[in-house]
Amino acid sequence: MSDVRKMNDTPERTTSPQKRDSFPATQRGWLVAQLAQGAAGLPKINAYVMQTYAEPLGNYVAGSSFRSLGTPSDLVSGFFASRLAQVGYFERWIESNLPLRRWLINGFLFFLQEQVRRRKADRVESMPTVVADEPTSQTATAVEEFDRLWAASMVRSAASSAKDRCATEGFDAHWQMFERHFVKGISYAALSDEFNVTGGQAASMVRTASIRFRQAVVDLLLKDGATEEELDDEVARLMRALKPG
Repeated sequence: MSDVRKMNDTPERTTSPQKRDSFPATQRGWLVAQLAQGAAGLPKINAYVMQTYAEPLGNYVAGSSFRSLGTPSDLVSGFFASRLAQVGYFERWIESNLPLRRWLINGFLFFLQEQVRRRKADRVESMPTVVADEPTSQTATAVEEFDRLWAASMVRSAASSAKDRCATEGFDAHWQMFERHFVKGISYAALSDEFNVTGGQAASMVRTASIRFRQAVVDLLLKDGATEEELDDEVARLMRALKPG
């Protein structure tokens, strides 16, 4: 695992040690490194959060009782506009010690409940800025469902990243064999015949692509706020979330 950890981004040398040390050591991932850069890092954080979490949040609300409030894209956009603009929003995430996905789904549920109350009160004015902390717990069912959707989205994102890396490194065949072995269940013996390599070579090539995929997953987990000590448990939890109930 040590070689995987070395690949993750670290705070730039130009960031002052005092600013970096204001964050808990266990939470120093990519997002915290960006947060330590102040106004310069916040747009990168917002862009990452919107790109990474828009799909699972949208899929969650589309299958929930909140779907009558509006289109998933409008509701997710409204949530991002409401929360990401708040001063100290991500600092409060750090203080919560929650994974980022849990912080976001809690906040999204809180936002949706606000919309329900607003509709019941027949209020049409724009939403005021919310400065209170987000709730740290919601129904277990909602959190579990979002975990499943987030896991599926993360695996797709990690696979795309790993595939691109394999292509850049000249390992296209390795990735094809990895997909055929793990997705379609093709044996190493069958792969060796198909790709004209030995069985040992087939296993080694699949392992090469598998390492790239795991590194992509680890990078995403670290951005979600997992500590390095939690990575193995988080990978296992991610895999369990993908399994049908």
